[in-house]
Amino acid sequence: MASSISLMIDSDLDKVAHIASAVRGVCASLLSTDDADAIELSVVEAINNVIKHGYHGQPGKDVQVLVSLQPDRVVIEVLDRASPMQSDLLDQATEDRFAFDETNLDEVPEGGMGLALIRMNMDEVEYSSAGGENRLRMVKKVGPRAS
Repeated sequence: MASSISLMIDSDLDKVAHIASAVRGVCASLLSTDDADAIELSVVEAINNVIKHGYHGQPGKDVQVLVSLQPDRVVIEVLDRASPMQSDLLDQATEDRFAFDETNLDEVPEGGMGLALIRMNMDEVEYSSAGGENRLRMVKKVGPRAS
């Protein structure tokens, strides 16, 4: 049996932790601690990207998070009406973003790490933009819980 919840916040970075905690709470009964951590991190990265890059840090804009709990997966969608993301950014966001010498600050990539973290932590990640609405869809498959 599937159930879903919709959450909305203003585009304020100070509110991101609240929505991430709420999403984690909604999903907690289905997930292992590691999977709950992965979802929480992905939600934080996705919303931060919307606020910082899509809305350019402007408060007063809506960010909606839809959470759908299904027997075999958790589906999270982040919706906004910000500037669309470049279509190839998600494809470029691979684990290679983390292959740099951390002792050499000149080698640290300037962007794309948040998307790479999302792709590493979620089983499926899709982005679409149509009719002025952006949608980042993230899926975490639910495995057997360790007791």
